[in-house]
Order: sequence, then structure tokens, then C-alpha cells
Amino acid sequence: MLVIGLWLSGCSSVSTFYIKVNGYTDPSAPAQVKPGGSFCVIENHEAQNPLLEKEIKEKLNKLLLTHGYPVTTFEKADYYLFFGYGMGEPRSVTVATPDYFGSIGWGGGYGWGGGWGGPSVYVGMPWGGYASGSASLYDRWLLIKVVEGPAYRTQKVSRPVWVGEARSVGASSDLRLVLNYLLVADFKEFGKNTGQAVTVQIGEGSPEVYSLTH
Repeated sequence: MLVIGLWLSGCSSVSTFYIKVNGYTDPSAPAQVKPGGSFCVIENHEAQNPLLEKEIKEKLNKLLLTHGYPVTTFEKADYYLFFGYGMGEPRSVTVATPDYFGSIGWGGGYGWGGGWGGPSVYVGMPWGGYASGSASLYDRWLLIKVVEGPAYRTQKVSRPVWVGEARSVGASSDLRLVLNYLLVADFKEFGKNTGQAVTVQIGEGSPEVYSLTH
């Protein structure tokens, strides 16, 4: 049934990204992300591609403003937003669908010491005589961490208020492109405790994605 569903989605004239999003909040924390709280996005100055890092920061600033969170300076921010992203090694699989695939596995690692295994891909027999073939799949991921501003400024304590994970497995190895979809997906659950991974579908013509690239 999974292969049938993926095949049907692939027949659409507009490609769709299927992204798994997990949002976490600390139940013992005194407060969650408050509406209208101000943010400062923190870059990783040791990033391998500092220009991509700056590009993602600007897109995060856009999304924060769109969702009603002012962007301010380091000295005034209610919250700091840290982010990490990456892509796993390609894995060749037999599939019965063209290009974009659902989020059906995990992979990669992130810059706070954690790590995940490679993607798990579920495949089956082609349906209705649809020809199968081979493809290289990539695990693409984005992690956002929000911490309280005053505590971080005074004590350098980075206790997270909210953590959002967005992941997708697919044929595109263009991380710069896919990150636009991961960013939009993460912000659809921004500040929420999802309780489990939820699937977010974002079409190729999404106005939110378009706004990040124009």
C-alpha cells in the first residue's frame, strides 16, 4: 500500500515533498515559546559553507517575521534560535515511483553531538504493471533549537524551550533546494509538542517556499 500511495503521488503534475516533523517541548520548563517573543538567529561560524549558513539564517528570519516573531539583536532577544542541517550518503534502492519520496527513514547527524542511522526504505512489487527501476535516495534533515535569551546571555545555559526536527528521504541531492521545504515544514509545527512525528506535505508551487527564494 505504501508503494501504491507513493506511485499515485508521483503521477501528479506537481511534485510533493512528504516531510516528517517532530516537535519537542520540555514539560518541566517554566514557559514555552510565547506569542510575539523576539528572536535572534545564531549562525555557526565554523560551517563548511558560510554563505549557505547566512542564506539559511535570512530564510529563518523571514519565517519568524511571517509567523509573528520579531527579529532583534543579540542583546535584546527573548529567544535564540540555533539550527543544523545535513544530508546522508546516497543509498541505491529499487522503487516503483518517480523522484520525490515520502519520509520513510532517518539518517545523518547534527552538530550537538547526536546522530542517526541511515535511511530505511520500504519497497514492494509494482502495482498495475507499473515498471520499477533503481534510484539513489538521500536523507535530508533540518534541526532547529530554541533557547531562552536571558539565561543564555547571562549564564551561557542553552536549555532548550523547543526543538523541531524535519526530515525527508528523496532523490534530490540538492540540499539547498530541499532545505526550503524542510524550513517551511518545521515552522508549521513551530513551538508545538507534536507528541510524535507528523507528516507535512508541501507542493512544489507552495507560496511559502516561493517567498523564501524571491
